[in-house]
Amino acid sequence: MSLEESLRSLSLDYLNLLINGQAFSDVTFSVEGRLVHAHRCILAARSLFFRKFFCGPDPPSGLDPTGPRGVNSSRSGGVIPVNSVGYEVFLLMLQFLYSGQVSIVPQKHEARPNCGERGCWHTHCTSAVDLALDTLAAARYFGVEQLALLTQVFHFSIPFLILIFSCLIFT
Repeated sequence: MSLEESLRSLSLDYLNLLINGQAFSDVTFSVEGRLVHAHRCILAARSLFFRKFFCGPDPPSGLDPTGPRGVNSSRSGGVIPVNSVGYEVFLLMLQFLYSGQVSIVPQKHEARPNCGERGCWHTHCTSAVDLALDTLAAARYFGVEQLALLTQVFHFSIPFLILIFSCLIFT
């Protein structure tokens, strides 16, 4: 097995932990009323925000460390409310933290808010740009700079290049 295959296998193993929900999870978030199970060690290893949140004396804002009835949810296993980002973006960020990979482009033909075009590939429509902007904001907020960079390079360089190309053709 090559190094690349080994890393891809490792990445998929971690991603399966996230996909399988409660399997071995030790932290639960509530995002838009939906539960998301995760693993503190992975989040803390990949994000300074989560490291400070779980281990620091003064957790950063954005998540409610006290949770229900004043119990310290971030350390006792209670549900931690997330109000700073939406469910889809939170899952995209976790997918990246677990695997180092993410697809920020919505699936082709997937019904999306702000996109009424049937058969849209969602590469440059308003919905795709909104998702990219929300993902970029979440990546910056949670200190996941690699995801922020990936989002910027993929989504915001392509429209810029198209604009430049269009200007060159029509001038």
